Amino acid sequence: MASELRVNTLKDASGNNSIATSFVAGGSAKAWVNFNGTGTPAIRDSLNFSSITDSGTGNGDTNFTNSFASIDFCDLRRGDDSTNGFIQLADMSSNTTSKCSFQSRSSSFVLGDCADQVTVVHGDLA
Repeated sequence: MASELRVNTLKDASGNNSIATSFVAGGSAKAWVNFNGTGTPAIRDSLNFSSITDSGTGNGDTNFTNSFASIDFCDLRRGDDSTNGFIQLADMSSNTTSKCSFQSRSSSFVLGDCADQVTVVHGDLA
């Protein structure tokens, strides 16, 4: 039997520091992913990401399990490669409600695959 808890405000155990539940829901990440971007990209761990599409060296898409309401979500990325010092860039012109696109570039701005990549997405789900 499913249960439901309905509240307007959350408070700490002493009854202080209240916050509206709408603020908590609106400010929470709706998706995140940690993946290996070299060779065949592979998700290590995630929330609301279903797969990665490799579009060529340094380019790809991270695909959502549940779509966003619009393409106006905020995706934050980070890549780490001790040899090349990769920079992760969002390719916002290619975003859709079901995916966010990315580019990995070395410190000299050359496209390249980055082993350790993470993405966090904030926005409204459909």
